[in-house]
Amino acid sequence: MKRALIVGASHSLGAHLARGLAERGWSVVGTGRRPAAEVPSVHTFEYRSLDLSVPGELQPFLDRQDGGYDLIVHNAVSYGRTYRGQGTGEPHLAELETLFRVNALMPYQLLHSLLAAQPADRFCSCVVVNSDAIHHANRHSGAYAASKAALRVLTTALADTFRSGDSSVATLLLGPLADPQKLADLERLAKRHSTGTADVARAYLRKANPSYVIDDLIDFESCLRSVEYLAGLGRAANGMVCKLDGGSSGSLV
Repeated sequence: MKRALIVGASHSLGAHLARGLAERGWSVVGTGRRPAAEVPSVHTFEYRSLDLSVPGELQPFLDRQDGGYDLIVHNAVSYGRTYRGQGTGEPHLAELETLFRVNALMPYQLLHSLLAAQPADRFCSCVVVNSDAIHHANRHSGAYAASKAALRVLTTALADTFRSGDSSVATLLLGPLADPQKLADLERLAKRHSTGTADVARAYLRKANPSYVIDDLIDFESCLRSVEYLAGLGRAANGMVCKLDGGSSGSLV
């Protein structure tokens, strides 16, 4: 049985990836900050606590690893207070440090350690989930986008570091996801304006980024299929960027 690790599997996309891979026959380990009782479908995979905002939690987690993985998906993320207009003014330095620690520095250290410890005879596909916010930051998403841009550069470094070993490191670059929070926000707007949720979503996508050529938010199942695709490429996926963002750049990127 193939073994997968989903970092950031306590809710939303990560929980869907963990459940979906388990349903496809994978032995899945998922991590997250939330208690197991709050994790959807936690009975379908092994759930371990890991909070990347707490540096002291990383080494004990690494010490518990045994035998390596066939697939590692990094999906954990922190948005910060200003990402959805929840904060005002200049972010405090401590907040920025936490944002970069969770979104870039700890993932780099975690993935580097996991790939370095892989058994020599076990190939591992590593997929790092990132955001197309790195291409169009604004006053709300600037700090978040900068941390994800740092993750993108560090992912490239990982791909180069392990290119000669039995690993591949690829990026899954995502656009606006149909996560529960975003759907709830769109439904509230639709009710307020007495219109359909699909119409509100279409208007949101066109306003959020004029280059989007999609009218619907990206569904979780498409993300799962993209992860499977990258894993199926084996070594050929090393250094690859798979865009699932509905942008119009096409083959120019």
